[in-house]
Amino acid sequence: MTVPETKTPPGPGFVAGICLGTGVYRGYVFPVAQLLAYHAPPHLDHESVDSIREGMQAFAEALHLGPHDGPPPPIGHRIRIRQGSPWLDYGDGAHRMQLPAARSWLDIVEAGGPVRVLVLFEPLAAGTRQAEIDAHVRACFERGAMRWGTTYHV
Repeated sequence: MTVPETKTPPGPGFVAGICLGTGVYRGYVFPVAQLLAYHAPPHLDHESVDSIREGMQAFAEALHLGPHDGPPPPIGHRIRIRQGSPWLDYGDGAHRMQLPAARSWLDIVEAGGPVRVLVLFEPLAAGTRQAEIDAHVRACFERGAMRWGTTYHV
């Protein structure tokens, strides 16, 4: 598989504001581990909704994610599990993101199952309830404010 040219990811200061959620989708013949990434709302003087959107777009580009209205493209091996902890390689050679994951998510990934990565461009408060997250994901989909792709554990 050919991996596209590497895009520069946002720096660790920006990435520290990214919220991550994992879940398992069982609507297909086989289960799919899912990873949702979104950024907290602006709270620092230099942050704005626009700067967060641009940062999340750069994050999605560094992961080689594709448009939401097409099939999720393969993005290479981006998930690593070390000593029982899953990590996302988001394209920064020096930094990785530790993922929150239940044992059911890890079981799918360790067995070679796909991981669907979904990055939202619009901010959402950390700790938001599931129904609000679902509504936010749907709104981002309708506006085209998201990207996605499929990866596997190495």
